[in-house]
Amino acid sequence: MASLSPSPGPLLVIPAATVPLLLLLLLVSAHPQGLSGMQENPSLGESSSGEDDLGVEDLPSQEDAPGEADPPDGEDRPEVNSKAKKEDSLMLEDLPTVEVPEDSQSPHENKKGSGHGLWSYRGTLLWPQVSPACAGRFQSPVDIRPELTSFCRALQPLELLGYELQPVQELSLCNNGHTVQLTLPPGLKMALGPGQEYQALQLHLHWGTSDHPGSEHTVNGHRFPAEIHVVHFSTAFSEFHEALGRPGGLAVLAAFLQESPEENSAYEQLLSHLEDIAEEGTKTEIPGLDVSALLPSDLSRYYRYEGSLTTPPCSQGVIWTVFNQTVKLSAQQLHTLSVSLWGTRDSRLQLNFRATQPLNGRTIEASFPAGVDSSPEPVHTNSCLAAGDILALVFGLLFAATCVAFLIHLRKQHRYLWSSLGTVFLSNPEFQVCK
Repeated sequence: MASLSPSPGPLLVIPAATVPLLLLLLLVSAHPQGLSGMQENPSLGESSSGEDDLGVEDLPSQEDAPGEADPPDGEDRPEVNSKAKKEDSLMLEDLPTVEVPEDSQSPHENKKGSGHGLWSYRGTLLWPQVSPACAGRFQSPVDIRPELTSFCRALQPLELLGYELQPVQELSLCNNGHTVQLTLPPGLKMALGPGQEYQALQLHLHWGTSDHPGSEHTVNGHRFPAEIHVVHFSTAFSEFHEALGRPGGLAVLAAFLQESPEENSAYEQLLSHLEDIAEEGTKTEIPGLDVSALLPSDLSRYYRYEGSLTTPPCSQGVIWTVFNQTVKLSAQQLHTLSVSLWGTRDSRLQLNFRATQPLNGRTIEASFPAGVDSSPEPVHTNSCLAAGDILALVFGLLFAATCVAFLIHLRKQHRYLWSSLGTVFLSNPEFQVCK
């Protein structure tokens, strides 16, 4: 028993001495764990596969679950969260049409799995937590200022091959919670130039509301009602994911949708099926259509720049082609697009576009000289002699000729009166004024 008596002393002294070290180790181990929790979303986005993976470029096919990403940020980084709320209040394009629920659990989360990562259009400032590439310097979309673009003669009209699909070929149309996406079959090819061949992968749309436009790109700050994107990957790669993030690995054709009195029959083949996929995660099969009819008829006039995907993972190296000519849809068709689909948590799918990003030294090239007709909408007010200008010039000349003739006539009358009436009328003040 005596031999055991000294042992309690050392046992008590050793824990007391190591308490600070143990606390330090606990703090160090807890901090990396918090970082790994913040980085959990990117790993989710990169681990998905299958058909949903094909929609990761501009429109992830997994549901939008902003509640999963926002609470950790609000707890660990209050300054960032307050900044996001402040900027969201200033930028309408980042605001949803409905309030996002505060609960952090999505009713579909366990049913569908984690998928592409948790992000929403409400918290675009937090996207770098989902994918660090979203904080890159060369992001999309951008504001196009035609007067600052660089004319490049090497940009030739695009060549589309195999875009005229037959009705017998069924295509998959789905509501992935972020947009409406049409999966395109193999065989649709597009060439940006010699040795630059791309295969079409899918197309999707971005839109706003009935009273707020929703295109992603803007022209001189002007936003259009909606925008279509046709996503391609380079045939130099066997799969989409091999091309993701590689310079020139992806190419997107973009066109603005504008309101018109007439209905667009090509788009009606898509819009007429939206009621079948109103709920998030639903899909339907539609007959094949002419995909080229969804794009402008003039494929020779466009803007070209290198950017990124406009949703997480925001991978850069994407070659963007934004057409100068708009595509016309009726007001009813644009309304149908903006009110037919629903996203996560029973919220209407609207305003699904990202705010424009800074160019950071990038140059936007144009396939045509920038000038009075470089806007997506034709401008005639700056033409040399418009019809109104010509009429004004003609009437001005006629008025001047009439005034000259009238003055000549008055002078002749004055001479006649001077010689006929004599000096009796010379004292009249009225005639002295005309002398």
